[in-house]
Amino acid sequence: MNKFLITLATIASMAISGVAFADAKVSGLLQQIAGMGDDVDGGLTQKFTRFTIGADTTTDNGWTVGGSFTIEYSSLGANTALSAYGPTGNSMYIATDMGTLTIGGATSAATNTLSRIGAMIPGAGHDGGFQFLFDGGSIAANGVNYAEAYYAQTAHKLHLALPTVNGFSVKASYTPDLDFSTGAGNGRTQATVSANHGEVAEVGVSYAGEMDGMSYTIAVASINGNGQGTLGTGATSTNNDLSSFAGSVRIDMGNISMGVHAFDNGDSFGQSEDADKASHSGYTVMVNYNMGNISVGAGYAAEEKALGTRGASTTQAGNLVATDSSTMIGLGYDMGGGVNTYIQLSNNNHDDGDHATTEVDPQVLFAGISLGF
Repeated sequence: MNKFLITLATIASMAISGVAFADAKVSGLLQQIAGMGDDVDGGLTQKFTRFTIGADTTTDNGWTVGGSFTIEYSSLGANTALSAYGPTGNSMYIATDMGTLTIGGATSAATNTLSRIGAMIPGAGHDGGFQFLFDGGSIAANGVNYAEAYYAQTAHKLHLALPTVNGFSVKASYTPDLDFSTGAGNGRTQATVSANHGEVAEVGVSYAGEMDGMSYTIAVASINGNGQGTLGTGATSTNNDLSSFAGSVRIDMGNISMGVHAFDNGDSFGQSEDADKASHSGYTVMVNYNMGNISVGAGYAAEEKALGTRGASTTQAGNLVATDSSTMIGLGYDMGGGVNTYIQLSNNNHDDGDHATTEVDPQVLFAGISLGF
């Protein structure tokens, strides 16, 4: 028996040594952020500190097959990683002349189609979420602040990007179940008890063109899926299906870039029985001026959220419309060698719609330094 095992191990090692492997590539981001301001607890923190292992190769029939695995250090207090909103995920892709198919934990068609207007100014605007590290007062939290539902979530999905033809690009993705969006969701269960929506299909279309020295990109995307799971709802309730729409326009003229992004998640996070319907919509406008290594920018974002009867803690609260707005000014300096620094001032305003509530409206000044490798 021992001789058989030794022989089997020898054969296996010889077989493995005869296989050609693709070269792996390692990349990542180190980052530290300091913040302070009114009505906030300042200090030092980090976000999106991560490293990625990726590889790609060409098969005998000419296809390109590759993939990547990203670990994001998401908590200082616990040994956790694999954030639900990581920049990438554990995925593989197959690229052919007919399109690129990505399988696994990856961002969706809407995320990959729409221009990220919210990240245009130094400090990543509101898209990076750095200001919210020092702001616990944000009201609307369906998906991501100031963005369409489930923006950048790396749930396990199929994503197809068709070739660009005459400036037009089309992307589509299918997620079997948004319950399984992180490493904690690897265990499959029979009961649908998550607060997430179920299966989701997304389609995004964009057009990129040029005119009189100006380049522009126009994009629209729709997100449609099943209702949320039964967690936290009544036994007789029927959750609304996920139905979200978003669009963006970005214009670049020399050193100046500007854009607008708008979304409407509708009543996706409410119940059909709600007397007062849930809603969530908003928009972002930003402009950036680049002067070589130095860039400056400013932006404004606003959103509205109606909790609906289900999401309200009291019957009266179901009538309330909550609003968030943020005015941002940023200054960035590229030091070269993969080192970037920035400073951003963010003035945030929150209103839960109840005049009896004393609101906290933080004004946050934060700065960061990052090293990409």
